[in-house]
Amino acid sequence: MADEYNRDKKDLKKDAHNAADDAHSTLGDTSNKIQAGAKAVANKIKDPSKDTGTEYDKEKLKEELD
Repeated sequence: MADEYNRDKKDLKKDAHNAADDAHSTLGDTSNKIQAGAKAVANKIKDPSKDTGTEYDKEKLKEELD
């Protein structure tokens, strides 16, 4: 019974750790997307002839590579 309790406790810790890792990864991805979007808008303001979607894709790629 105690062994089963300890296994359940370890499983819960592992699940919590995995959830935290997933949340951290998602937060990082969201942050990169926001930064890329902000840079794309800034580029559009500097040069109105630029396509915002293309600028976003370019900046997103830069954020992913950093």
